[in-house]
Amino acid sequence: MFFSRFSGYSSLAFAALLGSVGCTEAKLPVGGLAIGAPEVPWKDKTHEERQAYMASAVEPTMRRLFTTFNKKSYGGFGCDTCHGKDMDIVDFKMPNSLYALPEKDPVAEAQTVDEDTAKFMVEKVVPMFSNLLHQTTGKGTKVDCFTCHQKE
Repeated sequence: MFFSRFSGYSSLAFAALLGSVGCTEAKLPVGGLAIGAPEVPWKDKTHEERQAYMASAVEPTMRRLFTTFNKKSYGGFGCDTCHGKDMDIVDFKMPNSLYALPEKDPVAEAQTVDEDTAKFMVEKVVPMFSNLLHQTTGKGTKVDCFTCHQKE
């Protein structure tokens, strides 16, 4: 369960985390605490820091991005949008439940299905997600279509 994942945090940190969901800033200092260690690159975060950072920064930021693009399609955006209904069972592993894309030129294929959404993904989603995961320099794991989508 979601709350059990944060049992190692102090009451103040947990309260700050809950209060931060929906905040617009990735860095959330509360009483001297930064939820999810936002200054630490994703690859160097502990499991607990990753979960806290996802809840306090990534999910709210991506939810706003997707609902601004298309509120009708993404009005119910949440953790399970990307991680799937079985996210607890698979320990939030990615890629998970999103539809598969062809390995060869996934953007061109996506454009034939929905040009506007493909453009949104390339121009808005990938750069924002890369930034949130501190992967804008090309070092470490690179964010691309297959960070979230499975390969066909």
